[in-house]
Amino acid sequence: MKRFVFIFLLLALATPAFAGSAAIETKLYFGLGIVGGGRVSERQWTRFLAETVTPRFPDGLTVLSGTGQWRDPKGQSAKVISEPARIVVIVHPETAATAKAIAEIRQAYVKSFHQQSVLQTDQPVNIVE
Repeated sequence: MKRFVFIFLLLALATPAFAGSAAIETKLYFGLGIVGGGRVSERQWTRFLAETVTPRFPDGLTVLSGTGQWRDPKGQSAKVISEPARIVVIVHPETAATAKAIAEIRQAYVKSFHQQSVLQTDQPVNIVE
């Protein structure tokens, strides 16, 4: 089932309504570790994706699984923290509405799962059909 969802999302991403034009590729990195212990469950992640991310980008996105690591600059030690992660890739036009939607997603995740942040990277891309 997970493979099917990934393929469906990848196909949806491959043919956006603005094909043949310049766009922005945004990657959002969601750590699944919860400060103070515990992890965001698969069920919680799936619900967040369905209720918070997908309604803001219904034309398509891609979700990748990974493992992230980072060092907390505010922490007591220099220990490297490793945790499972989800990376959401969204190709979209550069508009104020999409910037607002992405900010809302990031804020909702931080609040819902007691995160310090959600890393965001943006890169210009050219959509080729």
